[in-house]
Amino acid sequence: MNGLVSTIIECPECSATIDVSQTEIGATIECPVCGHVFQVSKTFGDYQLEELVGEGGMGSVYRATDLNLNRTVALKLLKEELSSDEKFISNFLREVEITASLTHPNIVQVYSFGELGGQYYLVMEFIGHSTLDDAIIEQGRLPEDRVLDTAIGIATGLNFALHQGNLIHRDIKPGNLLFGPNETPKVVDFGLAITPETADHDEEIWGTPYYVSPERLEGIPEDFRSDMYSLGVSLYHALAGRPPFDANTAELVAAKHLSDKPLPLKTMTPYLSDHTVYTVMKAMNRKPEERYQSYEELIEQLEDAKRRLQQQNSGVIPEAPSLSVESTEDNSKAIIIGVSIAGGVCLLGLIAYLLTVFL
Repeated sequence: MNGLVSTIIECPECSATIDVSQTEIGATIECPVCGHVFQVSKTFGDYQLEELVGEGGMGSVYRATDLNLNRTVALKLLKEELSSDEKFISNFLREVEITASLTHPNIVQVYSFGELGGQYYLVMEFIGHSTLDDAIIEQGRLPEDRVLDTAIGIATGLNFALHQGNLIHRDIKPGNLLFGPNETPKVVDFGLAITPETADHDEEIWGTPYYVSPERLEGIPEDFRSDMYSLGVSLYHALAGRPPFDANTAELVAAKHLSDKPLPLKTMTPYLSDHTVYTVMKAMNRKPEERYQSYEELIEQLEDAKRRLQQQNSGVIPEAPSLSVESTEDNSKAIIIGVSIAGGVCLLGLIAYLLTVFL
């Protein structure tokens, strides 16, 4: 914990001072003087840190109270080594300024970014703890309709960030996809975001290896399709209950993104609709040019998959497909169609023969 965070607090019952330097924020303690039991909170500038809600490669996120505005916020404290990296902070300040200007229902709002005694911090909208990662841990495979709703919302938010701020997120993963009121999906943590002007293809890779794109691993220029790949992998994880690539080390996982083919989705979840499978697999194609070439195109196919799923669940026969759903993953549908056509031809031949015999 940074030295700027308070380590001496007062008991809310008897006002006795207590040293909590070795106690985690949000932990429950008992006052040694009066016996009152309460949760530990610590102050950082004008914020009261009340609970640790997440940790990552760049820092720790806390549920906090803005003491000036008396509102609950999410406060991210950057790691001290990053706070002393002038190049990182310069680029980060630029991206945060752009991100703070993004107001969209599918993006967690950034309120402010500051520095206190050399410690940099980011203040954001707090919408709770629920993430796609939490849902996967709790439920395993998630319902297809919920995954499609999540995908549409997140793709819409990323598309807005791309068009409004020319931002590429670069750390799309289930842990950064949150659910707000009414289960509204929201993208959080544009901390690794870049614009074409601030891209550095020789920098250290910070992204999570389970979801990082092949082009980023290879150090070649990224565009929005890198985020699309990570979103596709996250959706695969949600539908299958496991990521497409797994191994004992982060290095081996990363290598599989470059060399291996993921297990077919229908191998693990056979009831998924063809349109959903096709859309997810196309989004996470190894080659960027073989993914969707715009978020609008991806969103259109996700919405089409959702509509067809709803029609299927309601007993309505779906309209003719608006795209080919053939893929290397599953050609069984084409085989069934071929058998049906061949069977129809044989049946017509049999009927003609019987007519010549009995008439």
